[in-house]
Amino acid sequence: MAGKTEKVTSGEAYAGQPCILCKKEIAAEDEVVVCPRCRSVQHADCWKSKGGCGRAGCPQIAQAVIGEKPKGDGPPPPVSKKAILGGVLAAAALILYLIFKPAPPDPAMGRTKIVFLAEADYQLDQVITELAEAWNADSEEIYIDLQLLPAGAIDAKLVVLIAAGDPPDVFAVPEDRFDFFAEQGSLLALDYDQEGQPIYGIQHPAQLTKLVIWGDTVHPEEALTVLHYFRDNIPPADLEALRERGVYTIPMLGF
Repeated sequence: MAGKTEKVTSGEAYAGQPCILCKKEIAAEDEVVVCPRCRSVQHADCWKSKGGCGRAGCPQIAQAVIGEKPKGDGPPPPVSKKAILGGVLAAAALILYLIFKPAPPDPAMGRTKIVFLAEADYQLDQVITELAEAWNADSEEIYIDLQLLPAGAIDAKLVVLIAAGDPPDVFAVPEDRFDFFAEQGSLLALDYDQEGQPIYGIQHPAQLTKLVIWGDTVHPEEALTVLHYFRDNIPPADLEALRERGVYTIPMLGF
């Protein structure tokens, strides 16, 4: 039997018998297939949908009486050479664009850029931002790259920038961290006192911080100019009240 193929016959001779697959009775007008291996009778449509004999354990598969393959069966159609070439050209164009795309315009526009890094609450942020914008609108030689952080974030930011070899030129160090930076030789001397000792920081007008300059800044004179600009123009706060209250800064609206 193994070498025989199945064929469709009339159901007249098998009328009343159940289809081995769907269990429905076979009618005389039905088309049926008799399995050449186990001789079980089943509807031709059941045979096609099953892809062979529906009897459990029978290994007979459809060889001659087969249905249409459902859409999606078989390997996908080959991709045309035109589509492959188009994809390669698109990828090459994207790579070339990323390599040669014009850089965004430099806001410094040829001026010496001084990075100023500090912490600020909402109101102080507004004040310092307005000061930086006013400076950048008027100055033809120095551009202030302002970077303001929320309270408590400057230590982590400095670690990242210093490790990357890109420290800020001017920054505000909390008073309890100032001595550490000064003792490490990381700061630029801003001036000298009457005894000839270097002065590494000046008091921030509105915070318990020291305004300092990174020791290896490429533009020490310009950095000093920016430091004094902010020191002279930031509205002062009552620093003694800050120390008594043990807070970092007093909001300008008194909250």
